[in-house]
Amino acid sequence: MGCGTFPKIEAIFLAQFHPDLGPIVRLSVPEDAVELDENRGYNNNGGTSRGDDDSRYPESSVVSFGNSSHLGLFHGGEQPTEVVELIKRPTNPKAVTLRSDKIDFNAIQALVIPKLTLFEKLITVNTGRFKVMCYPVAILGNYARNAFIFNMCFAFDINADTKCFGPVVKRVGCLLKELEISSGLLSDEDGERPLMSMMRQLVTKLNDHGECQIELDLKGLSQSLASTGISIKLFPYYGSPRDIAPYHVPVRTIDFEMAKLKSVQTVSQADIPDDIMWDLVLDRVMKHMDNVNHVRRIALLTKIREETVVLALRHLDYYGCIVLADIFQFGNIYEAQYQIMDLYRQAWLQRECYNYVTRDGAASDVQAEELLRLYSTIQKRKTVAEWVLENEVDVERIDVRRFIVFGVIHQLLRRVHCYPVLCGPAKVCDEERSVVAEDNGETASPGDDSPGNGGLEKRLVEMLDGTHHMDEICVVEEKDAATLRQEFDSHGNIEYMYL
Repeated sequence: MGCGTFPKIEAIFLAQFHPDLGPIVRLSVPEDAVELDENRGYNNNGGTSRGDDDSRYPESSVVSFGNSSHLGLFHGGEQPTEVVELIKRPTNPKAVTLRSDKIDFNAIQALVIPKLTLFEKLITVNTGRFKVMCYPVAILGNYARNAFIFNMCFAFDINADTKCFGPVVKRVGCLLKELEISSGLLSDEDGERPLMSMMRQLVTKLNDHGECQIELDLKGLSQSLASTGISIKLFPYYGSPRDIAPYHVPVRTIDFEMAKLKSVQTVSQADIPDDIMWDLVLDRVMKHMDNVNHVRRIALLTKIREETVVLALRHLDYYGCIVLADIFQFGNIYEAQYQIMDLYRQAWLQRECYNYVTRDGAASDVQAEELLRLYSTIQKRKTVAEWVLENEVDVERIDVRRFIVFGVIHQLLRRVHCYPVLCGPAKVCDEERSVVAEDNGETASPGDDSPGNGGLEKRLVEMLDGTHHMDEICVVEEKDAATLRQEFDSHGNIEYMYL
């Protein structure tokens, strides 16, 4: 790993489309990071070795962006009537043996110097043990073939999570494009010295500190840009906020009281009261987050609109302050996942499991083998209640609810939801008639399709299409699962899918 939790940059190389040779690697850090075909090479002084077959890159190759016809040929000439492929890439029939500790440029050059549709788009490609991120750029102008094509590529370990580097790779590509347009940094041979200096600093400073400020000496290229600075900083990557449904149960992952205390300490005015340091909605919502209440119940307890509560919880979920679990009931069904082996391999997970699932004073009596055995015995066809009785779980030492919730949030367990499906004609009760009868103190006749006689409300019937599970239906209808099952059994023609 690089600085903190950021992945380490293994190498950086500058690829370019040469007017005679096609795709080449012009510069790299380290200098021997990239390995090429024996007929196609590079050096860090700008020199290249030319292959034997010049016909692989015909003089009439065309570059075109969109439908603009004025961009024309790389070489000047009459405008073509059709747009042909941007690059005629070489095919080498000879097998080339490459070292595993180097980047195989020949395997990825079609994406490093890609077709038109991929220009100025972030590209990630795996080759060997490396993951290469790049942002190809093409600049139109007075060049050998009316266009200058380059790509500054970042290489990482293939297993690295490189999402945080996406903005950095794109920013470097855009900066180099602007510097080429304003000073000719990339196309001028005098620009190789500042380019190499920049690439070395990107590797060392981003790996060591997660940020860098680079001063480029462009005196020989542009007087107006004689001293140009580039500032780059890595930030953690947070994905798009997840959708939160009314039946989700938010589970805390941090101590909110400690977080509030730290936020107060960052303010210089010591006389500011604690209760105004946090968002008022967040403050009220967190008071009712007991790892049991679902979203709709929290909205009812706080007397805040459900949409506003969802927005607050999405904010907490975005920053990893909560995780989402399902509504725990002893009638739920779960199944073990292959991740339960993480509990065997990782000591920190065992400690967290001890602290979370054991009751006060019982942690020393619970062994990792017992927890692993209990998780592995959870089967898809048995409810939690049946599992507790069959395995004689000691509920005085182990909190069953916390045991299941811990397994869900760490992906040791997966909830098997029950989806009711209407398989025949529906008996829809007349809601207006039922309300009038109740107001008049009357009772519906036995022939009526009322809720008491097997009839279901129209809203409930619409949810019996196999896409809504019991948790969702219970929350929407504000009824428990046992009551709903009685209504379904009274209606008939309803089957259950467990997925």
